[in-house]
Amino acid sequence: MELEEYEKMYHFEEKYWWWVGKRKIVKCMLNKLKLDSSRILDIGCGTGANLEYLGDYGSVVGLDYAREALDFCRLRKHRNLVRGDAERLPFKEGAFDLITALDLLEHIDDSKAAEGFSKALKPGGHLILTVPAFRFLWSKHDEALHHKRRYSKSQLKQVLESTGFVVEKIGYWNFFLFLPVASVRLIKKNILKSKKVKTDVEELPSIINWFLAFILTVESHLIPCINLPFGVSIVCVARVDK
Repeated sequence: MELEEYEKMYHFEEKYWWWVGKRKIVKCMLNKLKLDSSRILDIGCGTGANLEYLGDYGSVVGLDYAREALDFCRLRKHRNLVRGDAERLPFKEGAFDLITALDLLEHIDDSKAAEGFSKALKPGGHLILTVPAFRFLWSKHDEALHHKRRYSKSQLKQVLESTGFVVEKIGYWNFFLFLPVASVRLIKKNILKSKKVKTDVEELPSIINWFLAFILTVESHLIPCINLPFGVSIVCVARVDK
């Protein structure tokens, strides 16, 4: 990502509705796993907000390739950090009980990365992923974040199963906001034909930000129990079968 996007993430990540909602969804998935004193690796840790709540579930290492991201992590007082390539993890086999890769796979060679994730996890270890969904939602937002692809559930499942994972849970999220998000992106792309490359992240009035976060909070309680039919993103829990 560009430095501007890391700066935006650092300043918005703790309160902005999308990141708040995603954290709640991931927490619900973590609670289902009933982790106890686990060794956790957060790959693509970005500016470090996720490292704070992951620390409630075990000992956490944050990995990112971007020096700028790790600098922002240090501003949050995180110290257990590694600069490394997600496609070539610098850890011994079976080093971790849990890996999180939240909106990472779309940036890299997903099959190569997933194979490395499998090796870095102990037998029976878990992987939690989030990725953007549906190719037709591709927009300047994806270009600004240097995405290479958006996924369907079947595409993501194929990548994981081909590298030794058993998919325990996979589903769409950001379901209730799918139609407005899709409408805005399609209008920008096909009618306004905007050429400016920037993300959709913009500061919102606090009441709107709260309401959007509340909608995702509701989803966070539904997703572990049911499969929503579509959404802007995908969340997945997979287990190493070795």
